[in-house]
Order: sequence, then C-alpha cells, then structure tokens
Amino acid sequence: MHAAANAAVGAGSTTANTAAAAPETTLMDVSILVDESGSLTKADVQKEIDAASTIALGGLNARSRVSVYGFGSQNRPGQSAITEVCPPTILDSSVKKDALASCVRKLHRREDGEGNDTDHAAALAKGLSALTTGGPDGALKVVFLLTDGRLDVSRSPNYGRIASDRNGEAQKQVDTQLALAQANRVQVWPLGFGDAIDRPALDGFAAGGYQGTCDERPDSKPRARVVRDSGDVLRSLSEAFAAAGCQGVSHSDAAKLGAGETRELKIDIPIIATDGNITVAKGDPKVRVDYIDPSGETVPGNGRLGESEFKRAGENATVETLRVVNPRNGRWTIRLTAPDKLAEQLVSATAIWQGAVSSSLVVEPPSARTGQPLTVRLSLVTRRGAITDAKALSGLTFTVQATGPSLQAPQSIVIRDDGKEPDDRAGDGRYAGTLTAPPTPGDITFTGVVSGYGVRAEKVPVTVAISAQGPALQGRVAFSADPVVHPGTEVRGTVTMENTGPPVRGRLVLEGSGRARAVLAGGTDLTIGQGTTTRPFSVEFPGDAGLGGTSLTVKVADAADLSKVYANGQLTVTIENPPGWFERHRYHIAGAVLLVLVVALLAYLRRRARRARIDVRGLRASLRRDGVEAAVLKAPGKWAAEFRFVVHDGADGGDPGLDYPRSGDRPIRARRGAPGKVVVQIPDGPRYEIAIGGEGEPYEETGLMLAFEDTRRRRRRPPGPGQKVGGTDNVQTSAAQGDPAPAQPTPSTIPGSQTYDDPWL
Repeated sequence: MHAAANAAVGAGSTTANTAAAAPETTLMDVSILVDESGSLTKADVQKEIDAASTIALGGLNARSRVSVYGFGSQNRPGQSAITEVCPPTILDSSVKKDALASCVRKLHRREDGEGNDTDHAAALAKGLSALTTGGPDGALKVVFLLTDGRLDVSRSPNYGRIASDRNGEAQKQVDTQLALAQANRVQVWPLGFGDAIDRPALDGFAAGGYQGTCDERPDSKPRARVVRDSGDVLRSLSEAFAAAGCQGVSHSDAAKLGAGETRELKIDIPIIATDGNITVAKGDPKVRVDYIDPSGETVPGNGRLGESEFKRAGENATVETLRVVNPRNGRWTIRLTAPDKLAEQLVSATAIWQGAVSSSLVVEPPSARTGQPLTVRLSLVTRRGAITDAKALSGLTFTVQATGPSLQAPQSIVIRDDGKEPDDRAGDGRYAGTLTAPPTPGDITFTGVVSGYGVRAEKVPVTVAISAQGPALQGRVAFSADPVVHPGTEVRGTVTMENTGPPVRGRLVLEGSGRARAVLAGGTDLTIGQGTTTRPFSVEFPGDAGLGGTSLTVKVADAADLSKVYANGQLTVTIENPPGWFERHRYHIAGAVLLVLVVALLAYLRRRARRARIDVRGLRASLRRDGVEAAVLKAPGKWAAEFRFVVHDGADGGDPGLDYPRSGDRPIRARRGAPGKVVVQIPDGPRYEIAIGGEGEPYEETGLMLAFEDTRRRRRRPPGPGQKVGGTDNVQTSAAQGDPAPAQPTPSTIPGSQTYDDPWL
C-alpha cells in the first residue's frame, strides 16, 4: 500500500503523496551476554542456553543482527573473561539461524581453570562494542544480560593489586559502561538466573542503560526479569524480548512429553499480526514438531502456503523456531512427537508476533487559509492492505500530532471511528478528527501516532500550507460507498471544486491501489473554470482484485505538475467475494421458513384445538328411571372422537345397564356437539342432542332416560357483575329478591367451542 505524505510547495498547492516503503517489523541489533560463572549451577547455565536460543532465533525482522558471548573472569594469564560464542549474524536465512542454534550450545559452566568468577564490566564492554560497529542502520540496540547479578572479580588482577578493592573498581567500570550504553542509545535488559540472585544489581543494569523505547508504552521500558524455574524460561525470555521490540507474545500451556507420545499445544496469533515466530522448547533435539495452521493444514518447514511464507530453524536443537510472514490468524496447533526411549520432557510453545503497519493519512483540504477547519483521516495499512476489522483495532490508541511554527505548542488531535462528524462511517477502520488552522500563516505537519500491544506503526508525516488569503482553488472529493465492495464492481464518487482564479487543467490521480488493483474509470482530465465545477468519477475494482481491506486516495492535481494537489479524499473499503445464491436470498429464505413455521404452528394449534373440542374423555353416560340413576359408564381414558357403548334396557328381566361394545355389537355413538351438548346416534335410529347435565332424553320406548355428565376439568371464568365466587359454580343472584337464580347447565369452554360443526355432517 501507499502512505500519504504531502509537502508544501507554495500557497494553494501541495506535493503529491509519495509512496512509503512497505512497513516492516522492529529492526533490532542484539548482543546476548551469558554468565558462565561458577556461582551458577550446570542446570542454571542450561536454562541460559535455552534462553539465549530463544532470543537468538526469536527475531521477526530478517535484517536484524544477533551476537552471543559467554563470560566469566580473567584470573590469570591464558584465561579470557569473554568468549565469542556466536559472531554477529544477520538473521536473513535458515542456514544462519541453524548456525546460531548450533553455536549457542558451546555455552557451558566454567571450571576454575577457565576463570569462573563474574566480570560484568568486561561483558558489557564487549556487548556494547559489538553494537557500535557494523550493525543495520536504524536498528533498536539491545543488550540481554543473562546472569545472577553477583559481580565477583576479587581474583582478577585486571582490577588492581588489592583483592578487597577489585569489586569496587569493577563496579565503577560497570557504571561507566552503562553511561556509554545510555549515550549510544543501547537498552540493557537483565534476566536473572540462579538461586542467589542480586535483584538490586539487576534493576541497576536496567535503569543504567538507555531509557528510550520503541513506542510510548511503559511496558516497553527496560526492566529486570527473574527466571524462577525451567518451565518459566521460554515464557520470561519471550516476554522480555517482545517488550524490547514492541512485539506481542502468546503462550501455550506447558505439557509433559514421554517416550513414544504425542502432545498438541495450542497457540493464538491475532488478526493484526503480520509476522510471527513460533518458538518451541522441545527438550530434546530428536522430538519431531509439526505446525498446523488455523485452517487445519500442516505448513511446510520452508516455502510458501497461500500468502504465508515459512522458514524453520533449530530442528537439531532443544529449541526450534518457525518464522512466518503473513501468518494465518487464529489458533495454531503445535504437534510434538517423541521417539521411543526418550526421557520425559517438559515442552511448551510461544509465538512472538507483530503487526507491522504504516499510516495512510489524508488532510482535507491539502492547503487552507487561516482559521479554516481541517479534517484528518487515518487508516492503518499492512503489507496485505488496510485493517478494516474494528475488533483488530480495539486495543490500539489513535491520535494525530500537529506541529509547526504557527502553533504555540504541538497539538494532539483526537480521532475516532464512531460514525459521528467528521467520521462518516462507524467501525470501518478509518479514524477522523478536526483541527482549526491557526490564525498565523505557516506550514503544519500532521503525523499519525498509533500505539498498542504488538503493533509497530511507521510514522509518515503530511505537511499542509496555511496562508492568510487561502488558495484560489480548493475542492472536495466525496465517495458514496458501501463499506464492502466486490471484485468486478465500482465505487462512485464526486469532485466538487471552487475556483476564484483563472481556469486550471486538472487531473484525477489514484494512489494506494496495491493488491486491490483499483483504477479510475473513464477520462481523468478535467477543466476547472471559475466558480463551481462538479465532476463524477468511479473507482473500479477488477475481477481479480485482492480480497481484504484497502485504503485509497483520490486526488485532484494540476495536469501540468502532478505535485500540485488541490483536493484529495480517502476511500477505505473491504473487498469481499460476492455472496452466493443462498446468502443473497437469505432474508427471503428466512421469511419463507418463518411463514411455513407460522402456518404449521397455526395448523397445529387448530388441530389441537379441534381434537380438544371433540375429545370425549370426561363424558359420563347414565340411564335413569323415574329420576333415579340406574346405570353409569365413563368414556375410555384414551383420546377418542366417539364414545361408543351399548344399552341393556332390562327387557329380558335383568337390570338396565351400560357397557362397552364387544365384537358384533352395534353400539350407540356419542360425540361432542355444540357447547354443552352431546350428539347421539342410535344404530338404525334417530340422531338427537342431549344437554350435558340435564335430565336426559328418552331412550326409545323403554321408559329409560339417557343422560350425560362431563367430569372433565373446566376453565373457570372470572365472576361477572353481581356474581360471587364460592364452591364450584358461580351463582347469579336476583337483584330484586336476593334469591339465587335457577342453576343452568354450564357449557363447555374448551378451545374452539364458539364454533360448532355437526360431527356427522
């Protein structure tokens, strides 16, 4: 992508935006000083070796340089306080990284004959010397000092004849070296190892070096760390290294790996990361490591997969790394497989990552008069395009710094992405703010300042000329764009120019197309006469446009001198593939599904209501003679639309009775009818209604009455005016006499009872 940079060339015009180099991760020049003295155990020194490997192989920038030195003391001729374990090495190939991983293993705990006291002064002098010659230009210079912090040169004649004074003299030289570190802008990061750590000495090393940081965060300032156990080595060292370089770090849980076993570690690389380095402490060089990206693919050790590029190093060491450029974001799986006959190892993984970004900063208008409002718009751009994911930017702080002789002091402009003026759309990754030009003419330089965990942002300034009269020609570039565009589509825009001077031949210029490969459609020349000139245009995105965020700048420049810019506008969009058929019609499909569900629900409720209305459960048939109940039969307990029974009328001398039908019987069929009624069909006889709870109806010519009761639980209605609640029935009271009105049969109030279909029609 291109970053915008304006420089004033005179009133009413500015230079065109110039392309900035692709953003890169923090460039570092590192000296690792490892204490090999006898005050540390062999296990402590092994931890230091693992730590040195982590730092040496953990760099994200291929132009970074690393050197490793072991130190003890020089107590007699033939001994050396300093051993160059790994000479200064640029980390631009896997071969060089493998060489670093190999030479680090030369570190060891010194024996007495090798000079095994602790000479911090000599170590710092060597480390600083390496950083002041031959390093990459512009690199952040860092010394990592791995030690217990206990200075001891009492046996070294280099610090005087009197043994008791030697440590004091050495401490003076330590202070001198720290002053040189501060003067040469070299940070010192102490890392404490061992059981007898001198914490004040470690803190002194951190405070004595250069205090400038890679960004404005307090966490980036040098400080001492203590490695407490073997499981803490990778975590502590990676955190220190990441803090020094303004990088982010993600850790897996530690796990135990036994002979023939396989373990999977999980580690996250966030959306904003453009570069990553996964470091695996595997305990034994024979352990095999496979790296599986968030899509489930096992990535190659060296080579490319999609947009990602991989370089693996340290496979034959106890610590190995996988360098990833443009990593897939999400959760990675690190699979470790141990060979047979391997002692149990403690394994863990750490990812050091960084979002290397630059700012696309546009000031509208590009030149102005005193007192005129200026709008600044800022987008973050990586080598893969603009970051338009609001979640990826949520932990970052955005401001724009304005400086210039016409301002009494530098001013910080608060910029937001909330959709409120001057920001035109919330959550699209483009931040906006305003500044009123000062009353004094002069150039103002705007610089986007972005800080946050794991981000390194290039600062690209934009300079605007402020004049008393203002330019004769000014304008505005506006877009009517959706935040998402598809390959093969276009975004329409409008240029509006106001000219109080002579006519000008202008030209539309598009910058920052990058992977989007966008172009201006149609002619780009325009004639700007006096007064107001309006010109529509469109930005086309071809069918093979790269997907993802993009930030573009459309400018109106002088056709004869494109360095003169009269108006500009910033377009930030996300390019996505067009939706498929299902996605395009998802609302129609959802509506249809909802309609089907509603219809099905209504049908179900209607069927349920009908079944409830016709359900004969609860009906109780009885035969009565002279008002006395002679026989009773309840409907079966299962749902049924009909209550079938037979009547024994006692004509053969027996007692009247009711019974369920048997095979060959011709039963009476009873169904619920209108509310409070039962419809009865006599075999080969009449069909008639019987009121539930009434006296019944004569059954043929037997002298018997067939009646029905309903024992089903009824819905209780609230009492009306003049009614009281008591017992199971509401009693209507006569207003005139106070006597209860005659009881009336209570109609069934089951669902759907207001409508009645004859069950046999």
